[in-house]
Amino acid sequence: MLGIVGESGCGKSTTARLLMHLLTPDEGEVIFDGLGVGARDGLIVKELRRQAQMVFQDSYSSLNLRLPVEDSIAFGPTVHGVPRADSSIQTT
Repeated sequence: MLGIVGESGCGKSTTARLLMHLLTPDEGEVIFDGLGVGARDGLIVKELRRQAQMVFQDSYSSLNLRLPVEDSIAFGPTVHGVPRADSSIQTT
């Protein structure tokens, strides 16, 4: 899990949008788990989005308040075909 924090206007949302390929970078590349995202021999964007999710600062518009947090987190992977048991929070 990765959290990006900082002052208002410092580029958190822009960084997240670049990481998720919602914006096209002017230069450079995005590397995820050692693979270039969108590169010819790398990770396709769809695969990245199966493993990463943005949660915006306004949690009321980002999360469904009627669902437990575990179900909210598991929603993204299940939409992409990950079995429910594999998309849930694992506790030890």
